[in-house]
Amino acid sequence: MINRLFKAFLYLAFLMPALVNAQQKAENLEAHIASVEPLMKMSLTDVKNLVPPGSGIFFIGCPNCNGGAQEMGILNWEPGMGDQVKCKFCSMTFPNEKYPHNGEKVIIAPSGAKQVYRYFQNAQGTQYYYEAHAWFDRWKWIQQMAVQLSQVWFQTKDPAYGDRAAMIAGRFAELFPDYAIRYDYPSAPKKFFPANQKWPYEGLVPYRGAKWNWWAYGDIPVQIAIAYENLQEGAYNWSRMDSQIGKDTDQRIVKDLLISGYEFTAANPEIYTNMSPGMYRDMVRVGRILNRPDIVHDGVNRFREFLKLGFFADGWWKEGTVSYHDQTIGGLESVAKAAKGYTDPADWKGERFENLDLTNAMPFYKSALNVSQQAIFPNGHKLPLNDTWANRAKPVKTDGIAVSRLWPSLGNTALAAGTGKDQTMLNVNWSGNYGHSHYDNASIILFANGEELLSDIGYTHSRYRGWTLHTASHNTVVIDQKAQDHGTVAKPVTGRLMYFDDQNPHVKVVDLDASPAYSTSNEYRRRLIFVHAAEGKDYVIDRFDVEGGETHDWFLHGMCEEEGKLETSISMDRAVKTLVPEWGGTAVPMNQYDSDIIGKKIHAYSYMKDIKAGTATKPWTATWNYQSSGLRTHHIPQKDTEIFSFRAPSVRLAAEDDNKLENFMRLGIMQRHTGGKSSFVSIHEPFQSKPWIKSVRADGDTYLIDYELNGKNIQDQITMKWDEISLLSDAGWKYDKGRAQSGLLKGIQNLAGKWNLELDSIHPDISHVRLDFPDKSSLYFPAEHISGNVIELVNDPGFSMDKDGKVRFYTFPLNEYSEPVCYTVFNKSSK
Repeated sequence: MINRLFKAFLYLAFLMPALVNAQQKAENLEAHIASVEPLMKMSLTDVKNLVPPGSGIFFIGCPNCNGGAQEMGILNWEPGMGDQVKCKFCSMTFPNEKYPHNGEKVIIAPSGAKQVYRYFQNAQGTQYYYEAHAWFDRWKWIQQMAVQLSQVWFQTKDPAYGDRAAMIAGRFAELFPDYAIRYDYPSAPKKFFPANQKWPYEGLVPYRGAKWNWWAYGDIPVQIAIAYENLQEGAYNWSRMDSQIGKDTDQRIVKDLLISGYEFTAANPEIYTNMSPGMYRDMVRVGRILNRPDIVHDGVNRFREFLKLGFFADGWWKEGTVSYHDQTIGGLESVAKAAKGYTDPADWKGERFENLDLTNAMPFYKSALNVSQQAIFPNGHKLPLNDTWANRAKPVKTDGIAVSRLWPSLGNTALAAGTGKDQTMLNVNWSGNYGHSHYDNASIILFANGEELLSDIGYTHSRYRGWTLHTASHNTVVIDQKAQDHGTVAKPVTGRLMYFDDQNPHVKVVDLDASPAYSTSNEYRRRLIFVHAAEGKDYVIDRFDVEGGETHDWFLHGMCEEEGKLETSISMDRAVKTLVPEWGGTAVPMNQYDSDIIGKKIHAYSYMKDIKAGTATKPWTATWNYQSSGLRTHHIPQKDTEIFSFRAPSVRLAAEDDNKLENFMRLGIMQRHTGGKSSFVSIHEPFQSKPWIKSVRADGDTYLIDYELNGKNIQDQITMKWDEISLLSDAGWKYDKGRAQSGLLKGIQNLAGKWNLELDSIHPDISHVRLDFPDKSSLYFPAEHISGNVIELVNDPGFSMDKDGKVRFYTFPLNEYSEPVCYTVFNKSSK
């Protein structure tokens, strides 16, 4: 009996996956049949006429309500609307009597056919291509229908489904040669180029002239290729299209649509952006479908080169934004998936691929994937660094234990302590400017009690994008009311991490030289000491020293998600109309491209409203109170420091609707000190229901913090002189930075996946090593193990050194140095 039951169990265990798979296929088939039902009620001619007669226009705003942002997702088309579109925000349908077509652009296609692009032009000269936008939305939808029709046909062999899939693909092949190349970009006039013109296009950068999608990264018709593949593999009888499209419809789809789309795309010069991996994936997929190994190899070769050029040694995509990092990694993963198992045909003469696995070509992939999982707040939301969408991605699951992170190559760290609801995190940024970056060197974000108490707005396409980019919207210092310098690969603005320690259970330290951010600065240095007194009792000593220029404005911005209330211990009773300097402008931005970082037309200070002023003659506090938490900041000001409170757009809660930007504000303070040299000292004290620090005092460069812990009065003494950082607590613990020792790097070896630095002397008691390169850049690395004068690093440092001492980075930004590389180490600081 038991034996029979065991055999039955084994049978079910063997059969169950097949049963589940069959059930899933049946459910998918049912869903596809339901989805394509509207087309099944149409004649083949009606289905044919659904294919847009011209290349569509993606970006379009609403002339009635001006809702939304970036002219994206505002006017929408649905099946049954013909060539009309409807506004998502005001529900008006276009065209109409108030906003009719009143102009047209006529294009003569290579075949001699006349293509007419009708538009409404308002008094300001903005053109709204309603009809062509309907074409674009219909273009997306009809491709999806073609794929689903082909899938239903493949499983059922019902010719009614196959005919409609073939009709859509064949009709696209008919029309594609005549589809105009167009420049379709938000808030910019549309431009059209001849349908048979490949790159270059006058006045456009690569990939901005597109024939199929709205930019050429998506110009390979991969959806139609999938429908074609389903029809081919199921042996569809293409002669059924002879009377509808013409003879050899299948060959026309290959030649006039799929190959042509690839050729138009590949004609653009390769520039290796965050959009490139999606294009490589489409090359591989179409190449495999058409049995064109040359196209597969083109995609794979670009993929390989991309890996060398775009990633820092710590795994970050070079733009330093979590959103674009995730997009890029997802794109690369899709290339590997598309290529997996590919083998070249026997007659292929070039480099041979056998059972291709591109994950082997991605040794950095694990660290890059770790970035996606680690660049998060304790609540699992992504750190809103640079152009990162705040709270848009699904939160990452965490284990409830705060962990500090260091990304030295990018230029960012997250100091953290605590567990559960008592987790606190301080993020510090000193990254360069390599695309999608903000002007925010030495900026901080503070998370505590489950919320961002000091926020960075993150990414937006709204017309207030200029505010979100500018130094003034970040928690850092502005010199002479001007944004930080714009960095490049040739002249980077990446800061220099001078000291870092996250090893002590009570104290974590960052000493940052961010002076590359301002060419006018001799000193732009921020030192931060994160003190974990106990669970739920964390504070940050923050000292920012600035020299250079004349006026220094120290900014601190409250929470983006809630305005709350701001109280100050000094009187702020003097109303100030504006802080915009005489040379700055106060124009209102019309769209996201009115960024004006220089500020002569739209100065960043013009976004600051309800400004109140006061003068600090003694230590003072600013307290942000929110529904479930708060932050009190203690300030030890220099003489003649002016204080300003203000409201400024938080942007996030407007949810990409320009009309709502003024509805959501956040509260901030600015300390202004003039005279060319400043030292801003503050202590940030997060709290839940009420503040817990009793007093903050300064005695020269020593700061005394008094609080109560477990019924006992505690005093922490923090000394922060130029090269000295030490802390002594009545709670029974102490900290000392340790003594710096420097020398020359002698070599580096990679042994069995372990990276070893050879120093010129022995340093047995260290936790990190700083490398200083000839161009004054620096990198900081944690040590895994020490043996004599050899330090085993935790991670790949991203460079090699030859026997002559020449250093070559094989990771971004691919620098090379012939001069000596210096190192600095500190004795372990836990005492």
